[in-house]
Order: sequence, then structure tokens, then C-alpha cells
Amino acid sequence: MTTTLTAVRGLTIKQPWAFAIAEGFKTVENRSRRTNYRGTLLIHAGVTADRTVPIVRYSRDAAIRFDELGGSGNFWDARRLVPSAFYKPQPTLALAAVIATAQLVGCHEAADGCCAPWGFADQWHWELAEVRPLQSAVARNGALGLWKPDADLLADVTASA
Repeated sequence: MTTTLTAVRGLTIKQPWAFAIAEGFKTVENRSRRTNYRGTLLIHAGVTADRTVPIVRYSRDAAIRFDELGGSGNFWDARRLVPSAFYKPQPTLALAAVIATAQLVGCHEAADGCCAPWGFADQWHWELAEVRPLQSAVARNGALGLWKPDADLLADVTASA
């Protein structure tokens, strides 16, 4: 990732939605507000997971991949678990970590049936492109809304890209 710190923002997303983005299945993020920001996003998986989300409802392929990785039983807290030579958890199932980068390329208000199946009605759809999962999750706390990463986080993400 060759970009300056000022041109990057982080976005915290609850699992398994973050997984679906990082694995390339979900290309729209639903938000209650629009954004004028365009550019690089760090996809940050929040500290909690919504284990009631039926991924298969949105994409059979995403559900198959989710099951291949062990499903919600394999979510892991990147702040507490240090991967080793013997145990390498799937980065896209991490909690409390940056798991991917993406480009935020557009934003529009939901229209009838647009962005199906991932786009929700009565939401703003943040359009994502060029999603790249990281080789290893980078443990960090997130924040609400778009947030500015510090230089250390950006360096760690660049090393994991």
C-alpha cells in the first residue's frame, strides 16, 4: 500500500460482515450516513461478532467459504492471540484487528433493489473496490465512523499487505 497517512481512513465493521468484505463477497457497506470521503480504507473487524447473521442468506459462496474456515466458532481476538508457527488463525476471522484494505469509490442512497443482496433499504451504500485481505491480522482497537490510523498502524498494515 503506497499511500500517505492523511489519505487513509479506518472503518470498523462487525464480524461476519468484515469477513464478507475482506474475502471479496460484499462490495457495499451499509451506513446510516453518507460520506464524501473517497480513498483507501482499512477494514477493521470490531471486537464483537454478530453470531446470528445468516451469511447464506446473502451469498451461498460466502457461506461455503465461511464454513471452510470454521465459521463463527473460529473468530479469534487478535489482541489476545499471537499466531505462531503451530497455529495460524485465518486473518479474515479476526476480531479487534485490521483484516483488509479497500478503496471507497462511491456512496449512494439505497434505491429499490440496488446493491442486492448485501445492500439494505433505508441505508447509505458505501461502494468498495480493490479489496485486499491482509496476510496477517493487525491487532488494534477501532472507533465509530471513519477514523484516522496512526503511523504505527499504517506501517504494520503495509508490512502485512
